Amino acid sequence: MNTLPPRIGQLRLRDLLLLEHIADAGSLRQAAVRLHVTQPAVTQALQGLEQAFGVPLVLRGSSGATLTAPGAAALLRLRVARRELLAAQAAAQAVTSLPLRLGVLPLATLALLPRALRALRAARPGLAVELTESTVARLWAQLVQGELDAIVCRLPSPQECDPVAAGLVHQTVGHERMAVAAAHTHPAMQLPADLPARARLQALLEHAWVLPPTGALTRQVLEELFLRHGLPAPRAAVTSISFHTNLQLVAHCGLLALVPESALRGYAGAQPLQRVAAPWGEPADDIVLAYRASGHDDPAIVALCASFASGVE
Repeated sequence: MNTLPPRIGQLRLRDLLLLEHIADAGSLRQAAVRLHVTQPAVTQALQGLEQAFGVPLVLRGSSGATLTAPGAAALLRLRVARRELLAAQAAAQAVTSLPLRLGVLPLATLALLPRALRALRAARPGLAVELTESTVARLWAQLVQGELDAIVCRLPSPQECDPVAAGLVHQTVGHERMAVAAAHTHPAMQLPADLPARARLQALLEHAWVLPPTGALTRQVLEELFLRHGLPAPRAAVTSISFHTNLQLVAHCGLLALVPESALRGYAGAQPLQRVAAPWGEPADDIVLAYRASGHDDPAIVALCASFASGVE
């Protein structure tokens, strides 16, 4: 059985939540007002917290109090711990087990998710699953903040999240390539097969695109392709985050779109869609299952990992 270090074990829950009050209030005095205690009591509690953690957590000055970098890092984990504590209370009071909160990229719903959920339902028939579809950045943020239990997603950029620093673990469960999609009658389908890469991209710039919002990872991938060849990025005639919608617009509105290759294959049988040759030169992206390291012992997470592992191609 794991035991806590003595100083950590002596802390009370109110002490652990003190950092959140200080961060929100901006001063020890206002934090004391929120907690209905005296300012000296808050100061004493903060000193005990800093001794237990072994680093300065709050920077105090004439203009108020702010968290240090270690304090901000600790607060991130403490907020997750608070949510887990409330979840533990709900689980104890619930007649049935709490649902597994699973965040997914829409592309994961094409093949990866159905296979994994079929295996999960066979292994844990009583486990309910709440699905949340969102963007790469938002899914990782929700996982870090404890709003989701696990996500099926691409790896984040360094600016979006550092999984190791945030206490997250991940395993590869699939791969996905991106493809430029067009209707089979689109002029882009008539480009010569031996056209040089830059000339091919230049020609694609002459047509209208449906693209995800600025900053979305899929759009960044496309923009980087054009920038590598010294060309401006395509401009969006239509902005849409749903590749389901985008493929419909490609098929019926004469637009180009960057979509998951598996989605294009799935729709091509029912819609007049084709893949446009593009000089990617890039390997397929990993799709990972990620969760907090503290979930290693959670039976639902263990079953989820096993379900995805059984379906890895």
